[in-house]
Amino acid sequence: MPDILENAMTTLVAPGLGTAEFFVAVLVACGLAMIAISSLLPKSADDKLEWWER
Repeated sequence: MPDILENAMTTLVAPGLGTAEFFVAVLVACGLAMIAISSLLPKSADDKLEWWER
């Protein structure tokens, strides 16, 4: 059974992520996190909505 799992993981991960692909993935993840955080912040000083009301 471990041989089957090892072969499956080798097949799936064999190409692997290069350094550039990993860097792009990290940048995309950080961008999505910033968008999510900014959507919870008030849009202006007179915005009285709480974060759960947006």
